[in-house]
Amino acid sequence: MRCFIVVKERSDAESWDWVLVGPEVSSAGSLGARGTEDAIIAAVGAAYDSLVEIAPVQIVVALPSNSRFWMLTDEIADAYPGVTVVPFVEEDADIRAAAVEAMALHRAGPLPPLVVATDGSAHRGFIGWGWLAGDGQHGFGRQVPNARIRDPHSLVVLAELQAIAEAVRALPRRTLTIRTDSRVALALIEDWLRGEESMPKGYETEHRAELAGLTRMHDDLCRESERLSFEWVRGHVGEALNEGADSLAKLARRFAEGTWGLTADEIPGRAQAIAETFAAPMASGTASAG
Repeated sequence: MRCFIVVKERSDAESWDWVLVGPEVSSAGSLGARGTEDAIIAAVGAAYDSLVEIAPVQIVVALPSNSRFWMLTDEIADAYPGVTVVPFVEEDADIRAAAVEAMALHRAGPLPPLVVATDGSAHRGFIGWGWLAGDGQHGFGRQVPNARIRDPHSLVVLAELQAIAEAVRALPRRTLTIRTDSRVALALIEDWLRGEESMPKGYETEHRAELAGLTRMHDDLCRESERLSFEWVRGHVGEALNEGADSLAKLARRFAEGTWGLTADEIPGRAQAIAETFAAPMASGTASAG
């Protein structure tokens, strides 16, 4: 596996930021060093614990061929078994772009925490999901009927989990408090975060085709667990974000059914209006609290 490493000097002397990005790893930090080459070597050391589990790893370094760094490759390999440093080639362009973007995010500093409400909707096999953040960011999606899933409760749980997973993917680097009105989905996630691999009733036998998607949700939520917390909220009692997420989920589901009366081009505008309406009380409360 190939990873790309980027280092950038900070304004304070001999202090550097570093980022290492690969298909299965993303690490970042700050350290002291006396130059670019030293910073790269120190960054390899700082990231090594996260690399050991996925070794062998090739770390791509974009330095000129005459850099003294390339005289130290054997020493680096000896110091960090399973890791080799290699020069950049054009095939590494995508991973370099990802690392440069990660560096920009790292240097921008942490983003403020965010409250997100999620909800799912299911009817006659049609599924819709939606999420709404306190700052107005939102997402929604739909699925067409699946004849293999006849239990409406299973469909609702699937929609709830999909809403949560999509919110987590759409809001990286944020500490999220996720509010759901589904006790079943919440209990399942709590099982996952305790290391269990529970699945909704029937999915191990009747709904095996959906198992891959649920396994991916399980893996994503466990990987991101340090920045996530979950709260149960009672649905349909006027809590603004929950009502907004519910409206987005129903919008998506009714669009899938063809019963909403809107065209595909009109749906995003309707979703934006929902988000602005229901996130406004949350934003006003935050402003007042400040």
